[in-house]
Amino acid sequence: MNEEFAVVDQQAAQALFDALPAEMRWPTLSPAYVAADANRDPALLPVFMASRQGDGFLMHAVHESPVAIVAGCDWQSAYGYGGPIAHGLDADGWQRAWRGLDTLAAQRRVVAEFVRFHPMTANHAHYPGTVSEDRAVCAIDLSSGDMLASYSGRARTAVRKAQRLGLQATWETPEDACALFPDFYRSSMREIGADEHYLFGDSYFESVLRLPGARVLQVAQGGERVSMGLFLFGPKQVEYHLSGTTPAGRQAGATNLLLHIAAEAGQAAGCSALYLGGGTSASADDPLLRFKASFAPAGLSFRIGHRIHDPAAYARLRAAYPALASGSRRVLFYRS
Repeated sequence: MNEEFAVVDQQAAQALFDALPAEMRWPTLSPAYVAADANRDPALLPVFMASRQGDGFLMHAVHESPVAIVAGCDWQSAYGYGGPIAHGLDADGWQRAWRGLDTLAAQRRVVAEFVRFHPMTANHAHYPGTVSEDRAVCAIDLSSGDMLASYSGRARTAVRKAQRLGLQATWETPEDACALFPDFYRSSMREIGADEHYLFGDSYFESVLRLPGARVLQVAQGGERVSMGLFLFGPKQVEYHLSGTTPAGRQAGATNLLLHIAAEAGQAAGCSALYLGGGTSASADDPLLRFKASFAPAGLSFRIGHRIHDPAAYARLRAAYPALASGSRRVLFYRS
């Protein structure tokens, strides 16, 4: 592989990722996760691209999907986060790599690209497209000696309430995680009226739950599961991915206990942070953000970015879908 960008297979991409320093290997940026997440939709093709320059490299992993009207395709990040991953490149190296990516995008007839950058890596810094802040997000610092003492009073009270009520948290076996978590999660999402977009299918869970760092934590009350959460463990980090809690569990503080036990497990494993994410909207008053901010301040920014690789084809899409184009701020406005 030379300095020109080239498509590589998943094994080669994973080898590059695994060669990164441990603190850079966030689970949702792993090629294994990108491939697993593509099982959300049969139209998503995981594509791994890389440019090696001496001892350094730049890797970009995307989901590629066809755009029929213009006989092209588009790129977007996996569910959660994505964006370029680089190591050992100087400014000139970045520029050479991006020029190579432009050539590759033209060869693959890419119309537009949408990226969700990972807030813990600042991997938006060298992106050559448009970057904007989307919302505030949270991460728990696991370097604190006493995790409970590091939370706000609201979170501490809820964790203690759950403990006082006798709630117990245990890690599921891989077999039980695969058998129980998907239906529990979907049922919990339906109870709160979540959009169908978030009710992932069995093929998605079969892939994600088999990732090396995937672990499911359950909280039980009186022997009945009232909360379950999927966490992705990396060598030095933990990412909170998905969870569901019953109405009874919410009343008892089960989700608070879930995050607390996950934080303690990450701390015991030598991890430096448990990334929680943000709310369901960009509002500073978003209820989910307020909940997460009770564990750690919302001091990080989630950023999004985009590039229009083929302006003429993109203009044809806007003309083909005028209502969608004018009524949405989404770059890939033509996708439901």
